[in-house]
Amino acid sequence: MGIQQKSYSFRQKVAADQGWVLTFDDVICLPGYTDFLPHECNIATNLGPFHFESPIISAAMDTVTETQMAIAIAREGGLGVLHRNCSYERQLEMVKKVKRARSFIIEDVATVRPDMTIREVVKKMKEKGISGFPVVDYQNKVVGIITSRDIPFDSNENGTVDEVMTRNPVCLPANVSREEGLNKLYEIRKEKIPLVDADGVLVGLITKKDLKPTYPYSSKDDKGRLLVGLGCSPFLPKDPHDLEILKQAAAKADIMMTDVAEFYKKADMVAAKEMMEILDSKFVLGNIGTYEAAEAILTYGYPEDKFIGIKVGMGSGSICTTTIQTGVGAPTLFATAEVKDAIMDYNPKISLISDGGFKYPGDLVKAFAVGADMIMSGHFFAGCTESPGYIDTVKGRKVKVYRGMGSAEARAVGSYADDRYVKDSKKLAEGVSGFVSFLGPLKGVLDQLEDGIRNGLIYGGVKSIKEASKIRIARITSSGATEAQPHDLIN
Repeated sequence: MGIQQKSYSFRQKVAADQGWVLTFDDVICLPGYTDFLPHECNIATNLGPFHFESPIISAAMDTVTETQMAIAIAREGGLGVLHRNCSYERQLEMVKKVKRARSFIIEDVATVRPDMTIREVVKKMKEKGISGFPVVDYQNKVVGIITSRDIPFDSNENGTVDEVMTRNPVCLPANVSREEGLNKLYEIRKEKIPLVDADGVLVGLITKKDLKPTYPYSSKDDKGRLLVGLGCSPFLPKDPHDLEILKQAAAKADIMMTDVAEFYKKADMVAAKEMMEILDSKFVLGNIGTYEAAEAILTYGYPEDKFIGIKVGMGSGSICTTTIQTGVGAPTLFATAEVKDAIMDYNPKISLISDGGFKYPGDLVKAFAVGADMIMSGHFFAGCTESPGYIDTVKGRKVKVYRGMGSAEARAVGSYADDRYVKDSKKLAEGVSGFVSFLGPLKGVLDQLEDGIRNGLIYGGVKSIKEASKIRIARITSSGATEAQPHDLIN
């Protein structure tokens, strides 16, 4: 598409320039010289303007990432991408909950009226998972505050908020600093303080739990709220109501990620450009799997202030059957090397996310060695406590359901994500549904993955994700791959 291709090492490292299509089990990282101490190893990374202490993203799948997972992984320094196998209203509600989970200043404040019944307030507390509300009049001026401590033991009584609320609560101006907020909360021994303008109109809220540095490495925006991604179709909804809801969700989400199996289609590329022009968010486009696809996207003229990343890999996920159903695919390692070379040729500022096909922590190191900035996985996290769904027992083992978004079970939910694969193709399932072992809290899983990344970088002789491209890679025989696994043990 118009320029002389430069010679970068990424495709050479995995022999893609020789016609090979290799994946993680086909290669091994070679040891390198280490001249630094383990505590100097840094796995932090960037995705466009956003900084992450962990280079790990949970996938936009309905058995992997909803509100609880997105909150948990952002608290630990990564990113959760909310799935789109639901209504736009539900997506908006999930984004709101993540943004409310931890923030210096809560702007989208849930409130109650003085004439609401105590029964109504208790119901609202349960629905929103909130222990207290500012009480506002019909001009949205703060007249009181009510918390769970104010609720009588018999919460079914028909008393009103006005009878039990704390009147004339302490309020602060909207431009209050974090330090001032903490000091005032301690001084008055309260957990919430409304923020008001000069006329007493509610403009925000600060809470004790959000000001405490409980999660020092969390992924936050400039207002102290957790970062969150949102899976989306490349096509804008035709219904005006749905479009308005999507606009609201996009404005609150930090990153929109087009969620299609193969983005290198004219219709998808044209529609995504229109979406970027209308929605107020940053965008990661994908998935793709070749240099040519990346070249087309990088030269398409997407808005530079909104286009921040490309997501790669096709057919590699443990519950994905696209390649065997269609004969077409791009294993994640191969796709990463191909697309990274294109990024280096056309726009090195664009970030690269390797998506799917990971079985071990060492696979993540291999992805970073061929140019990834972050990795995305569903398989690693589907069995966590924070993933959607209930814990079942199969043959005495605790398990959780994990399904591909192209599976018959996922498609049975509705037509929300039909265009994730070939649009209007309703009958061909490109995914399966099954069980994965229950793993417990997300943090334990992340700790293992991050330790694997750090150790891999150290053994490879580099001290950061950015330097991982210096790690040497070699092809390995099937015998070598077998030897790398535990073997010669008595069962």
